[in-house]
Amino acid sequence: MLLNRFEKAMMNNPVRAGIQRHFEARTLTRLGGRAAGRRCLELGCGRGVGTEIILDHFGAASVDAFDLDPHMVALARRRLASRGTRVRVWQGSATDIAADSGSYGAVFDFGIVHHIPDWRRALAEAHRVLEPGGRLYLEEVLAKFILHPVWRRLLEHPLHDRFSGPQLTRALEDAGFVIRGSEELVGWFAFVVADKPR
Repeated sequence: MLLNRFEKAMMNNPVRAGIQRHFEARTLTRLGGRAAGRRCLELGCGRGVGTEIILDHFGAASVDAFDLDPHMVALARRRLASRGTRVRVWQGSATDIAADSGSYGAVFDFGIVHHIPDWRRALAEAHRVLEPGGRLYLEEVLAKFILHPVWRRLLEHPLHDRFSGPQLTRALEDAGFVIRGSEELVGWFAFVVADKPR
């Protein structure tokens, strides 16, 4: 599901980038460590800030990244052009990832899965493209936020079958992941790191 104009503005500004760099990345690192030297994938890369974080903060060797929105793909390609062959960006869907099974050492989701009507399929796809022993890093928005009357008016999200933190971790386990660490922020946001068993 594409972002509406308001949410695009919320997600593509320096404040959001700062929160992503200085809070979300640190929280995910505390829960799951770095991804040093790994080939990584970012689901829903937006304008490319997350890909920079995966390279610079998490220490990835390379990052493949995609987004459903062609405008965001163009912005990410421009932003990441100086990274050369360490980055590849394309237009694609998290429910049908254009990658072979077992391709990545780590997969990152900075708040994308809650936009997907069939979010369980996206989790299954993330599991498929991870190599055995690979790690999934998620920062996600929970049902309590999505269904809040104010945010429902301003933002466009699928409203059916949204998840709480426990429902998200249970779905990850159902997809074959082992939860390494998780925490919630005011019941609105979840941070989860999960492994694909060897």
